Amino acid sequence: MLKILSVKIFYLLISSVLLILVFSTLVPSSIIMAKCPNGTHTSPSGACETVVPHAGLPRCPNGFHRSPSGDCEKVSSSPENNVNSGSTNYDQNDSSADGQSPSPLYSQLPPSNDTTTSNQCDQTLWKHVYNPTRLQVVTPCKSVLGVIESKRVEKDGDYHIRVKLDPAFSNLINSANIKNQFGDLVVEPICVNAVTQADAISACQNFHQIITIPPIGNHVNITGSYVLDKEHGNWAEIHPVTSITTIP
Repeated sequence: MLKILSVKIFYLLISSVLLILVFSTLVPSSIIMAKCPNGTHTSPSGACETVVPHAGLPRCPNGFHRSPSGDCEKVSSSPENNVNSGSTNYDQNDSSADGQSPSPLYSQLPPSNDTTTSNQCDQTLWKHVYNPTRLQVVTPCKSVLGVIESKRVEKDGDYHIRVKLDPAFSNLINSANIKNQFGDLVVEPICVNAVTQADAISACQNFHQIITIPPIGNHVNITGSYVLDKEHGNWAEIHPVTSITTIP
């Protein structure tokens, strides 16, 4: 009787182990991972990124998440390209996106010395920026290098692109970028998509910017006007964008 009981217990243990192994291979890694702090979620890279409450909203397509604006935002799928890679305890107010000491928390950025000449930027694009007074120009024309980490379509027809800047350009972000854009520079090509925002329709009327947006994860050179967005806490942007080119 004991022998039979021992055999049954042995097979029960073996079955339990097999079930655990099968479960671990079938369940998405995002479920197995530690839960992100309140108001955040685990992105495809495994990092925690801030989202808005989405109860009742349509689910975003695969590989996207809801950004603080409520839009679906495509995010990087490779950890090395994510500003918060490898950490689920990122405090946006205390540290920079890459885990190093934060950049100086400038609420305003002084004009910077730049070798980019004004003729490298298409200044006529400003005719198609809606309500241009919301943008404070710091440098009329500037080129920066960085990695595209996310992009989404805005209702004003622009793309909202987050770019993790190369170390040489890290002084171009400020506290608003760190708090609200995961430490990234905002880059906005204008009038690329359909415009559904009422006050932006006239700015893009009879105009469509022809510009190629490289895929997420690409290392790029971006040229355009370097500004502060006064409607979003003065975070720093390249807006409007004249060109985005992939660096081989």
